[in-house]
Amino acid sequence: MGFTPLRVRVVADIRDGSDDHAEFYCATVEWDWDDGTVSENSSDCDPYEAGKSTIRRRFTADHIYRQPGQYKITFKLKQKTKQVAASSTSVQVRAGVGDDFGR
Repeated sequence: MGFTPLRVRVVADIRDGSDDHAEFYCATVEWDWDDGTVSENSSDCDPYEAGKSTIRRRFTADHIYRQPGQYKITFKLKQKTKQVAASSTSVQVRAGVGDDFGR
């Protein structure tokens, strides 16, 4: 919870499992901020090699909420159009001092 404008930093960690899981290798990362914006990034990776390629396990992103409200932040890992992992959390944003919301 915080006040506008609220800057949040989110971190998603992949735990357990093998380090060379093919579905998680070089996946596209998507953050849906639930305020009408979505951040997506992908990497250029070498072709997957069983036993040699390692998956990325930590993902971070920053976002600024400028409007008060309750937002559900959703993290997704995707291989092309297939979602291979997802998680979400919520953040509550309240009007900051000097904001004219709701008056």
